Amino acid sequence: MLKKFYKLEETRPRWSKVILLAAYGGLILTTLFFCFIAVLSFNLPDLEKLEKPHYDLPTSVYDRDGNLITEFYTKRRVLISLDQVPKHLIEALLAIEDSRFYYHFGIDPIRIAKAVIVDVASMSFVQGASTLTQQTAKMFLLSSEKKLIRKVKEALLAVKMERRFSKEEILELYLNKTYFGHGAYGIEAAAQGYFSRSARDLTLQEAALLAGLPQAPSRWAPTASIKNALKRRNLVLFMMKSQEFITQDQYEEALNSPIRLKLNRNQPSNEASYYTENIRRYVMDKYGMQKLYEGGLKVYTEMGLSEQIAAQQALKKGLEDHDRRQGFRGAISNLWDETNQTLKSNFYDPAKGRITSKFKKLDPKLQERAMKLYDTKLQEVTSDNRFFIGGKVIGVVEKVGVKEAFVNLGLQTGTISLNGLEWARPVDYATTLNWRSKLRDLRDVLKFGDMVEISIDDYFPLEQAFSLSLFQKPAANGALFSIDPSTGEVRAMSGGYDFRDSEFNRATQSKRQPGSSFKPVLYSLAFQEGYTRVTPLDDTPLVFKDTDWRPGNYSKKYKGQMPLKNALIFSKNIPTIRLTQTLGPKKVIDHARSLGVKADLPDDLTIGLGTASITLKEMVRTYGIFANGGKLIEPRFIRKIIDKKGTILEDYPNYAKTQVLTEDAAFLVTATLREGVLYGTGVRAKALGRPTAGKTGTTNNYTDAWFIGYVPQMLTGVYMGFDDNNKTLGEYETGSRTALPVWLAYMQSAMASRKIIPFKQPTSIQMVKVVPESGMLDCDDHPKGYFEYFAPGTAPSSCHQSEVGFETTSEQKEGNENGDAAEYYEEEL
Repeated sequence: MLKKFYKLEETRPRWSKVILLAAYGGLILTTLFFCFIAVLSFNLPDLEKLEKPHYDLPTSVYDRDGNLITEFYTKRRVLISLDQVPKHLIEALLAIEDSRFYYHFGIDPIRIAKAVIVDVASMSFVQGASTLTQQTAKMFLLSSEKKLIRKVKEALLAVKMERRFSKEEILELYLNKTYFGHGAYGIEAAAQGYFSRSARDLTLQEAALLAGLPQAPSRWAPTASIKNALKRRNLVLFMMKSQEFITQDQYEEALNSPIRLKLNRNQPSNEASYYTENIRRYVMDKYGMQKLYEGGLKVYTEMGLSEQIAAQQALKKGLEDHDRRQGFRGAISNLWDETNQTLKSNFYDPAKGRITSKFKKLDPKLQERAMKLYDTKLQEVTSDNRFFIGGKVIGVVEKVGVKEAFVNLGLQTGTISLNGLEWARPVDYATTLNWRSKLRDLRDVLKFGDMVEISIDDYFPLEQAFSLSLFQKPAANGALFSIDPSTGEVRAMSGGYDFRDSEFNRATQSKRQPGSSFKPVLYSLAFQEGYTRVTPLDDTPLVFKDTDWRPGNYSKKYKGQMPLKNALIFSKNIPTIRLTQTLGPKKVIDHARSLGVKADLPDDLTIGLGTASITLKEMVRTYGIFANGGKLIEPRFIRKIIDKKGTILEDYPNYAKTQVLTEDAAFLVTATLREGVLYGTGVRAKALGRPTAGKTGTTNNYTDAWFIGYVPQMLTGVYMGFDDNNKTLGEYETGSRTALPVWLAYMQSAMASRKIIPFKQPTSIQMVKVVPESGMLDCDDHPKGYFEYFAPGTAPSSCHQSEVGFETTSEQKEGNENGDAAEYYEEEL
C-alpha cells in the first residue's frame, strides 16, 4: 500500500507540488503576519493620551490690562476648538490631504491602491497613502522614523482611533498639533504667524495656502518661497473645485488673488524686552526650562504697556541727546583706507583722506583695480539698507564741502547738510557744546570714502534723493525704574539703550554710586532722631588733619549757618558731612539697612554723600518709603501666574509692607524734596506741572548721573553713565542735565491722564510760624516769618530775639534768579 502511495506521488505533475508548497508557505506567512499584528496590537501606545492630549504650549506674558506682550516657546502653539475653524479651511485641508476622510475607517484601501500604482509606475515612493487619522496618530503617539514597523503601528492606531473618537475630534487634534512652518505649531498659531489674525477670520485663499503647508513646510511656506507657496495654494484651490467644495467663480477669484502676508514677528527686542527678560528668568528659575517653554503658563505682570513704551523711548532719546552733546566720534571706517591697505599703496593719509595727486600717479591697471575694489566694498556695506523715513542705513561719503556732503547709499543717494548737525563737532568730553565749540565745517569730521551710519530724514521725489543726517549709537548707557510707591507694582523698567546690543539690565544688575541722591537716607535719620527742617547746620569749610580728603561744596560757596532743609534742597556736601559726623556712620548704616538698603556701605563720613555702589531698583525701593508714609514695600513684577489647566500657581492680590520710618519723618523728607524741585537741584522737574518731590545725584568727574523723583501715584528713578565707570559723561553732565530730562519725558507721558493730587500730610504734623533767620517762633509778626512743618514735640518753644542767625531767603532768591538752580547747585562728592 505504501509503495502504491509513493508511486502515485511520483506520477503527480511537478506543478502540483509547487502549489501545495506555496499554500503551506502562504498559510505559515499569514499565521506569522497575524501573530505579528497581534503582538504589535498589545504593544501599541495607550489612546488615553489623546483623551487629554499634551501640547507644547508657550508661556504667555500679559501687561496689567491683559494685553499680550510676548511669549516664550520652542514651539509656538495656540489651541483652538474645531467649531472656531471656518468650514472652507477644513474643506481645503481635506481636499489636499484626505478627500475620503469621512468615508474610511482610519486607513483608506482605495488610496493605498492608488499610491501603490503610482509608486510602481514611477519606481519610487512619490505618493503617500497616510490618512489624516494616521498622521494624527504619528504626531501624538509615534516617532517620525521611516520604518515599516512604524507604518504598521500607525495603521493599527488609526483604526483604533476611529473606533474611539469622532471624526471631528480627530480633526481638532490634527489641526492643533501639526507644523505649518514659520515656527507655528497648530492652525491658530499659523494664522497669527502668517497673517496676524485668528484662524476663524481667514479668507478662502489664505486657508488654501495654510492647508497646503503640512506636507512640506520648509518647501511650501511663503516665508521660504513665495513662488512655491503660490503654486501649492493654487493646487489646493484646484482640488477644492474638483471636489465641489467651491464654485468656479470662487476658484477664479481666489486663484487671481496675490499672497499678502502680514507676519506677526514676536521679536524679543521690543520696548518691553528688559521687563520680560526679568520675567523669563524668574519663571525659569522657579519652574524650570520645560515649564517655561512648553508648559502653557500665563503670567500677568504689573507692567503698564503704555508706560513701558514711554520709558524705553524716553531713555533712548535721553542717551542720544547726551551723546550728541559730546560730539561725533567719527566714521565707522574709510573704504579708501581699506582699499589702500589691501593694495599696500600710499595714496591714503589718516588725517587728509585719499590724496588725489598720489592716486592719479598710480599705474592705470592698479588705479582701475583700486576703483573696482572700492566699488565692491561700497556695495557690500550698503547691501542691507532698507529705505524709509526715520530709518537707519549705512552710507559712504562721496563728496564733502563746508555745508554739504553727498552720500552713496547703494541703490540711492542723499545729502547731509550742516544745518542741524552743529552737534557733530569732533568728540570732546572735556568741553561743553556751545556756540564756540559747535561744528562749522563738515570737512572737520567727514572725508571722501567715510562709511557712516545715517538717519533718513526726508525724501525728494524730483531729485530722487534723500535728506540725511549723521547718526551714532550712544556710547553711554542707563536705566529707568518706575513703581507705584503705595503698592510696589513695577509699572515700567528699562535696563539700557537697546536689548539687542546688551541684555545686561542696568536697572537691577548694575551697581553704581548714587551720589547726592543717597542724601535723603541720611536726612530721614535726622528727622527720625528729632531734628527739624530748621535745625541749624554748619556750612563752613571743613579740613581733616592727616588725610588727603578735602571735601567741598560743588558751587565752591559756603553759607555759614543754614537750616537743615536747605542743606538737602541745595545738596550741600559740607553740612551733610557734619551731620554724618554727629549722628555717626554706624547709626547711618543701621538706619539704611532698616530702609532696605542691602548694598555694602562705607563705615566712614562719605556714606551720606553716596559713595556706596547700589542698584537703581534698590534706590527706588528706598525712596518708596518716603513717598508712601514710611512703609518698605518690595517692588513687584508679577500679579498672577496660571498654568494651562487654569490652576493658580501664584497670586498676589495684596502686598507685604513694613513700617520702617515714622510717617512724620517720611513726610518731612518728601516736603523737603518737594522744595528741592521748586527751587533746588531738581528745579527742572517743575515742568511736570504737578506736586513733585525729587533729588538729583552726580558723582566725581561726572561719572554717574541720577534723578529719583515722585508724585503721589508714581515713583521713578533714572540713572545714566558708562558701563566702564572710569569714563566721564562729560563736563557739567550732572543729574539735573543728564538724568532728569529722561525722568521728565517719561513722567509727562505716564501721568498725562492721571489726576493731579497733593501729597498727603499726616494729621500729627504741626504748622508753626517761625522766623527764617533763627528758626525760632515768630512772636512779633516778623516780616519774613513763615509757617514751617514740625513733627510732634519738635516745634520751637522760644521766640525769635537775636538778630544773629542764618538766612534762607537769600539762597532761595539766588536759585530763582539763576533760572537753572539745578545746574548751579548740583552737588557731587
